[in-house]
Amino acid sequence: MDKLWAHESYAIFMRPLSATIVVGWDGVRKAWEMRFDQFDWVTISLPEGHVHVNGNVAWAVGVERLPLLRKNGETLDFDAFATNVFEKHGDPWLVVSHQATPIFREPT
Repeated sequence: MDKLWAHESYAIFMRPLSATIVVGWDGVRKAWEMRFDQFDWVTISLPEGHVHVNGNVAWAVGVERLPLLRKNGETLDFDAFATNVFEKHGDPWLVVSHQATPIFREPT
């Protein structure tokens, strides 16, 4: 995540399985490390996203797919509405905010 995120005090991370908002790059890095330590396998994809660019800021919204394998063998597989905000830092676009909210579907 070091190469994808802006190392800024205003970076924000709101993950889908948490009730906390993490502010600042150090906290964001620790939150990602903690998340990856919980799982043997993590895949996050955004099969269809909508992107808008306005100067040096861009945002992407869509539905993330999250199939996960916990270290205890338990699997999680869910979708989440996600918003990612990027800033252009020189050549690269870096994440400054990530928010994901699980989608709860009615049983069929």
